Amino acid sequence: MALAEKYRGVLRNIPFAGGELVRPLTEVDSAEPIREALERPDTKVMLLAPQGIAAQNHSLLYMPVEQAQEAAPKSLVHLGAMDGVNYVLLLADAGAALPDTEWISLREAFGRLEARDLGLFVVAQAIGNWRLGTTFCPQCGSSLEPTSLGWSQRCADGQHELFPRTDPAVIASIIDAEDRLLLGANVRFKKKIYSVLAGFVEAGESLEAAVRREIFEESGVRVGECAYRGSQPWPLPRSLMLGFSGEALSTELIPDGQEILDLRWFTREELHDAITQGVLDVPRGPSIAGALIEDWYGHELPKAVA
Repeated sequence: MALAEKYRGVLRNIPFAGGELVRPLTEVDSAEPIREALERPDTKVMLLAPQGIAAQNHSLLYMPVEQAQEAAPKSLVHLGAMDGVNYVLLLADAGAALPDTEWISLREAFGRLEARDLGLFVVAQAIGNWRLGTTFCPQCGSSLEPTSLGWSQRCADGQHELFPRTDPAVIASIIDAEDRLLLGANVRFKKKIYSVLAGFVEAGESLEAAVRREIFEESGVRVGECAYRGSQPWPLPRSLMLGFSGEALSTELIPDGQEILDLRWFTREELHDAITQGVLDVPRGPSIAGALIEDWYGHELPKAVA
């Protein structure tokens, strides 16, 4: 048995994977590009605080450039440019406010913001999580100052430079010899959601080895060949999801009972019926899990019962 050719190749419909934002050259440690960006009236300044990002209705709320010019330079990050427009992020404390501001989390934004704004939010949240949560050097304990347009930090004695941490995690659609898909119900899911299985890559482990280990640990299924399908930044809080498809060498299901409460093999007809009858649902929207499931399903997934 070998992984079918149709489950190879990079997926084209993974949200946030396009990289439309042209990032700045952070190797040059100078604040000049930020100053220049804030002198342009068309520059857009996003405001991110611990409670979320500033928004209004179904769009990001950008603060006036003149107001951002008065902000402390250490609170600014030059995110990059898109279609000739510069985007700057202002990191604020929990008490920050703008007129008519609504603060929304990234999860709340998934169903509200347009794809362009959502992609910007993902980048802002990724760097913001690190900057707002990393204020002291882990090696010497001294305070940190931002460098490289806000994309790195250096400790007070100048001996240590820190960069944003990203935790790689694998997520895989596992298909058996009958072309059935393995889905599981995670203990963290609030509703009756069944999804493909995922887990973090461990130290000294290849991505393929992580797929085989995670699937076996959570389901008892042995995985043979696996193929890379694409990646997705997922800053909740700092993951990079690496999508795979893999062939099942065994089919007996043994939920681990800690993370996975239930497991099932689905044919396309069985998944269609389960969704349309309201028995369960699958991830949708911006999740790479949804992209992997829909790729196996072959076309748009059926509507869930309201």
